[in-house]
Amino acid sequence: MYDPSIFKADPVLDAVRYDPGNRSLVLETASQHKYAILHATKALKSDREVVLAAVRHSGDALLLSEFAGDKEVVLEAVANLGDSLRYAEKAFRSDKEIVLAAVRQNGLSLRYACEKLKDDPEVVMVAVRSRGRALRHASNRLRGDLDVVAEALKQDNTAFAYIIAADRETVFGLGLDGHVYQQPLETLTPENQWAVVSKGPVKAFTISGPTIYAILSDGWVYKQTLVLVTPESEWTGPLSGQRQMRSIAVGAGFIYGVSENNGRVYKQVLGPMSPERVWDGPISSPEHDVVFLTINGDDMYALAKDTKMYKQKVRDMSNYSLWEGPLSNTLGIKSVSIYGNKIFAVSTEDKVHWQIWQDFTPFTDWVLASSGSVTSLCTCNNDLKEACTDMLQSTWKDQGEHLARRAAAAMATSMIPAGQELGQTR
Repeated sequence: MYDPSIFKADPVLDAVRYDPGNRSLVLETASQHKYAILHATKALKSDREVVLAAVRHSGDALLLSEFAGDKEVVLEAVANLGDSLRYAEKAFRSDKEIVLAAVRQNGLSLRYACEKLKDDPEVVMVAVRSRGRALRHASNRLRGDLDVVAEALKQDNTAFAYIIAADRETVFGLGLDGHVYQQPLETLTPENQWAVVSKGPVKAFTISGPTIYAILSDGWVYKQTLVLVTPESEWTGPLSGQRQMRSIAVGAGFIYGVSENNGRVYKQVLGPMSPERVWDGPISSPEHDVVFLTINGDDMYALAKDTKMYKQKVRDMSNYSLWEGPLSNTLGIKSVSIYGNKIFAVSTEDKVHWQIWQDFTPFTDWVLASSGSVTSLCTCNNDLKEACTDMLQSTWKDQGEHLARRAAAAMATSMIPAGQELGQTR
């Protein structure tokens, strides 16, 4: 970029301009003025001691020197100004020590690193801790890595724009020990093992968007952000009280629960849940003692104590509405999950089976999918970007910034005319 100060009268620079071959003068000035080496003779631009003094003061002095291939000089330059990596010989873009020094000074200098180092978790983590938006220059793999993304957002939440929304189709199952387990949907076979992901004891769980809701041993509802769940992470809550539940399902802004006391369905609005709020209902008849719920589209599916599956339209549910079914007769079922073109079921023997959803009938045989013991399951796309959206919105709301950010977003998309404030009427 053009900088007119280069050509303005400057007593320090003028001294070098008039005596560009004076080594002691250039050496002293190079450590104080970023353009001193520009006016030095070619011989002094090739003087290692002079160049070291210059790049320690201003890393981009490397461009004016003859030492773009000298590792010590390059290291000093990038430590002062990460972006000076672009002036170094290309071989240094693959040198991890050099690149780490550059991104530590300015994470955005990751753009000049080789592809291999853009996919190096250590390098990228240092870069995003320096500048969150350096996530833009990381490999696609690391732009979808939870730890890297979390660090980037911590430094600068606008790094959200560079998160890769990769498919993470996952099956979650509730183990006999009360912990939630998982495995990738694509590798769900009778031979593969489940990996524990949550702290127990969990009685039942469901997943809605980026959030996992669980009923713990006290019968109340708790939650966590799904991508942050670990065997050590604590559940947030309780979110509910008044009535102990044995199963829950979420849909259309409501949470539905099966009462432990009578096996009937109750509901409440999901957003304002609290231990003080009373569940509305019952909204199902007493004809079946329900043990499990799930929602797919407009329909609610229930598993009763007779191990058979039933359904009814959510909008039609009432104290007198009847369940349609049984929908399954070839397998005793404890839990179901409908995802994509398949319906998955946990049998009374705690094994996972599946059918093609479009071909599902009460008499169709099931295919064994997993021999690991789970008591219920939920299949979903564990999407990192969706989770980050939810976390950021929660953070902005906690900080009282959500209205301002919503207004800015609306302005950017021309939803609000320029100059009109949020909430202002014409």
